[in-house]
Amino acid sequence: MRLFRRQFVVARFPVFVVVAWLVVAVCTAAFPGRLASDAARQPAMTLPASAESSRVAHQAGGPAEGPPVVVVWESASAERLSTKAARRALAGLPRSVGIPGTVTASADGRSLICVVSLAAAEDARLGPSLERVRKLAGSLPDSTARLAGPAAGQADLETSFDGIDGKLLVIALAAVATILFLVHRSVLLPLVVAASGVVALTLCSAVLYALRNWGVVTVDGQVQGILSVLVIGATTDYGLLLLARYHEHAPQMSAPAAMRTAWRASWAPITASAATVACAMVALLLSALPSHHSLALAGAVAMACCVLAALTFVPAAVLLGPRAMFWPRGPHSGRSGGRGWSLVTAVVERYARPVWTVGCALLAGCAALAVLLAPGGLPLGEALTARAPSVRAQSALAAHFPAGTGSPAVVVTDSDGAARVRQRVDATPGVARTEVLTTRPRTTIAATLDSAPDSGRAQETVARLRAATGGRAQVGGYPAQVYDMQRAADRDRTRVFPAVLVIVLLLLLGLLRSLALPVVLVVMAVANFLAALGISAVIFDVAFGSTATEPSLVLFSFVFLIALGVDYNIFLMHRVRRESLLAGQRIGTLRGLRATGNAISSAGVVLAVTFATLTVMPLRYLAQIGVIVAVGVLLDTLFVRPFLVPAFTLDMGSWLWWPTKPPAGPRPAGVGEQRSQPEMTPV
Repeated sequence: MRLFRRQFVVARFPVFVVVAWLVVAVCTAAFPGRLASDAARQPAMTLPASAESSRVAHQAGGPAEGPPVVVVWESASAERLSTKAARRALAGLPRSVGIPGTVTASADGRSLICVVSLAAAEDARLGPSLERVRKLAGSLPDSTARLAGPAAGQADLETSFDGIDGKLLVIALAAVATILFLVHRSVLLPLVVAASGVVALTLCSAVLYALRNWGVVTVDGQVQGILSVLVIGATTDYGLLLLARYHEHAPQMSAPAAMRTAWRASWAPITASAATVACAMVALLLSALPSHHSLALAGAVAMACCVLAALTFVPAAVLLGPRAMFWPRGPHSGRSGGRGWSLVTAVVERYARPVWTVGCALLAGCAALAVLLAPGGLPLGEALTARAPSVRAQSALAAHFPAGTGSPAVVVTDSDGAARVRQRVDATPGVARTEVLTTRPRTTIAATLDSAPDSGRAQETVARLRAATGGRAQVGGYPAQVYDMQRAADRDRTRVFPAVLVIVLLLLLGLLRSLALPVVLVVMAVANFLAALGISAVIFDVAFGSTATEPSLVLFSFVFLIALGVDYNIFLMHRVRRESLLAGQRIGTLRGLRATGNAISSAGVVLAVTFATLTVMPLRYLAQIGVIVAVGVLLDTLFVRPFLVPAFTLDMGSWLWWPTKPPAGPRPAGVGEQRSQPEMTPV
């Protein structure tokens, strides 16, 4: 550990370190693509086996089957549609692909439907099976055949994710390189920092691929997309913060000495920052949903790779050519501070109390808008950012049949009391009709709902069905799965939210050695999270025309924004504490704000833009996560961290550091001035 802290390998053998990373990158270059390919075949959300709908699926033989697909035929004339002809069209479907059910005609005679129970595909991809069904269904003359239902929606998701991983990576890297060029005005440095994100991503993908093969984690398309932007953004951030310290010391020292000094001053806050994000994500293990467990473990692996790349690859690459790396301006041109941050420091110093009181009022106003968000689930028609074939098919189905046709609620009960249970199901508001599917060994009843199976009204109907059966039966099917997913998300918030807050608070207590200040930082992070939700709800309403979203959106956004919000305050207050040990709290706070202003704000903009690239994803849920995290990070790095936190620190005084109190040092000649000798005192 002592050898590691002295940066022995990186400082003395930068060529060896860079070559080692390049070898790792070459050996693991194929794994991001492999992981993305496997993630596309993984269901986005899975319920635990203890959920009632999961138990019903197991009793009905669901695990051995794939999701159902609904074939919808439409014709302008009722005389041209024949149920017999439709049955003959699907008669050639191999049993290895699926088993057609009963063909049903609509009341107006212009549409037919048939539910096909697909067989479980070995590779879990539905495209080939659905293509066979579509080809046979299309052979019915004088009609238009479409595929609706859960299987068609899942297939559209698979198709929409094809090739998107590479597009997302290119956009994220291009955005990062552009911002770095604008900040540092150099040609090579943006490429080096962006390369650090790439090597971290390839290493992370290789580790996750191995863990997936060992059965430790499962990575779906959503987790893959989130991890890609998180690794790129976090690695870039940590590299920027390390280089900011290097900028401070490079004019007075040789390149190796400046990098060693910067590394020793930066490794602790960078490691603490990554640990905060990783531990906050590990709290997702308390979730009831297995997919959240995968994100927790994958997130911890990702943050470890980010720290490793930022603290080894970036400094080693810079030391290979310190002059060429910062050409044409040189490292001295990126020194912290400047007129802008001198103005911010002056405003915070002079108007500390008005700044934080008005700032908190603004956050409260934005947070009040969070009630506009509707985390009750995204209907299929809104889940994809583009209008998919399954969405058009679902609209055609709803035009001629009850909206829940093809995705009924499934009621399983003992055969002895089946008649009474069916009467209660028939009498339940929201049920259009019922049908007995099997009677042995238990009776299975299909209840077609009069509303879309993924709508809020359908969830209310499921709740009434479970209450009406009074424990004599179990209610499953796709509408019940959506209902159970919502209930699981509600329970997760009561478990994960407190756990994340406690974890972050404990980490801050250990780093800042104070009791009051960590509480203040956590409270401000929560206020920033709520304000980001409110602003994002308005953006959703304007951009998407709806504030509806998946139940897990609030949970994921909370984990990311609390961890990342505290993340940047760690860098600020870590520097403030070091400066306060030498100059007193007031001068130390102002000096720390000015010294870290450029670096943290640049890092925040980079991370926000990186997460904003999720808006190119075809899944609206991921686009919404990108918007919320981007808004929250920008709000934190450009408003909360430079204004509210230092203003509150100045106004409250030294009690924030209780039970420790930084000693008051001699007042320097000017507030925020750089000392002639670089500060070397470790925390």
